Amino acid sequence: MGSESWQVRVGAGSVGSGFLVTDRHVMTCAHVVAGAERAEVTFAQYPDLGSFTASVIVGGDWHGEVRGDVAVLELERPVNVTPARFAVVDAPYAHPLAKLTAYGFPQDYDEGILGEFRSASDQLIAGEWVQLESWTDHGQPLEEGFSGAAVVREDTGEVVGMVTAKHERGGGGRMLPSRVLVRHWPGAAGLVPVRDHSPEAVARLRDLVQGCADDRAPEAVYRSVMGPLAPLPPVGAGFLSLWDVAWFLLTEVTPAPGTAPWADFAAYLADRTQDPAVRSALYQWAGDHRSGTAPQGPGNRPVPGDGGAKWSPILVEIERSGADHDAYLVSVYAIRGGRSQLVASNTLAKGRVREYVSERLDHAFRQIDRSGDELIAFALPRDWLGEPVDEWHTSAEDPTPLGCSHPVVVMDLGRRRQSRLQFMLDKAWQTLERSSGTAWHRVECGSAQDPTRLTVRLSKQATAVGYGAPPETDQARGLLLAGLNAAVPVMVWQRSICSGRHGGDATAERSCVGARFLDALQERLTSLSPADLPGYVRELRREAYEAEEPEPHWAAGLALVWEDPRWFPEANVYSQSPVS
Repeated sequence: MGSESWQVRVGAGSVGSGFLVTDRHVMTCAHVVAGAERAEVTFAQYPDLGSFTASVIVGGDWHGEVRGDVAVLELERPVNVTPARFAVVDAPYAHPLAKLTAYGFPQDYDEGILGEFRSASDQLIAGEWVQLESWTDHGQPLEEGFSGAAVVREDTGEVVGMVTAKHERGGGGRMLPSRVLVRHWPGAAGLVPVRDHSPEAVARLRDLVQGCADDRAPEAVYRSVMGPLAPLPPVGAGFLSLWDVAWFLLTEVTPAPGTAPWADFAAYLADRTQDPAVRSALYQWAGDHRSGTAPQGPGNRPVPGDGGAKWSPILVEIERSGADHDAYLVSVYAIRGGRSQLVASNTLAKGRVREYVSERLDHAFRQIDRSGDELIAFALPRDWLGEPVDEWHTSAEDPTPLGCSHPVVVMDLGRRRQSRLQFMLDKAWQTLERSSGTAWHRVECGSAQDPTRLTVRLSKQATAVGYGAPPETDQARGLLLAGLNAAVPVMVWQRSICSGRHGGDATAERSCVGARFLDALQERLTSLSPADLPGYVRELRREAYEAEEPEPHWAAGLALVWEDPRWFPEANVYSQSPVS
């Protein structure tokens, strides 16, 4: 199989084995070189090369810990020997039963000797090692001198792990599989193949992650990215570093179709690093390594058909955080192929939310489907529904109102969290899509009707609702809540507060801003499909912004609640590999 060429003998007080992984780097056990700064390396199959002096760059300070018995040596000069080739990180070595070999240097065997072994299971013991057994009862046992030897599949010649210890009886011992080796030495990240990711991509992520600093423990970062239902962290010591989190996501977590936890992690780190170059590179990596459009799964909502515009949505969720009364968790998602992909997420004071969203929207635009029309949706706490998010600046360099640059809608975050109302919204849209226009139910400015009765009335009709007054009073807020509870998909109002009279006569109606708004709403929007409203409302906002009339344009300050849940899938769920 030709693997003997890269097997080496390591001497540093004690004698062990090792294997060449690059033209200058050798892996072995930390206990072989513990306390040493240098070691002597010789290639068993190439005695003419002589001995090499190697610096101990990893593992020299090992003190007999149960875990982490990994060392890396750097040769004094490159060597012209083909390095070892690792198997894919989840390649089987126990099922079906495979013959494994290891090349060791026990006493009186300076040239080395080959042992044959097997692993009855690929189950990790203590989250770290795999048990090896002798292939036959009379074969070469593991003994002193085998520590640091590569464990190789005989049929492929690929390395699947490294010997770290012998058992006192039975001839077997312990092996650290390659996925564990990379946990302890990130330098091997580009050497151990990972399915669906190129070695260059893995190595690039490693370099970027190691360029980040986070004051919190790696497990806290992992929980923040993956949520409360995340697979359990590694057994034992948990995550060793931020890189260990990345490696775990690449190799141990089985993503739901169309999801990419490694990309979510990269975006999360990007959002918190202070280095602009690293931040940009992490965002780029995340965008490049998202899953593509995946088949529709049973837990996903159907994407709307040809009844309206095809949207490429960006979702901004703002919800209160338990950190303190002024803290908000802000999450930005790009939605592609019926899947929501996290772009950025952070907990912020209210005063920082606008700037944060403005900066992250640009990153979201990198990831949406360019074949559709952009749609920016803000899912807001109920007391934020009057927030003029459509009037926020498009970017730090562009003061144009966001709602003039792009279609902008708002959604009630509380309603988005209720499956019952999401179901009702789905049904409402199915009805609305069969209509030729948009029917409007008017809630007049100054209306004193009972909100609960309004909920019942609206629940019986597929309609949009126009409000003559913004939700600035308890009564107006109650009437808005009635529309939310009735699963009304489209609700519109103007933020201007009416100061006119309300008496039912013609003079009073002419002085009512809300009545004029509702009249214009029905005149301009009744013929439009509800699915097309976000784009048309953008045109109205542009028209109002450019208007030079003595009185404000009727659409100035127009707020649009527009929620078609089929465009806004629920959060992703990840599971854990059964061999973790």
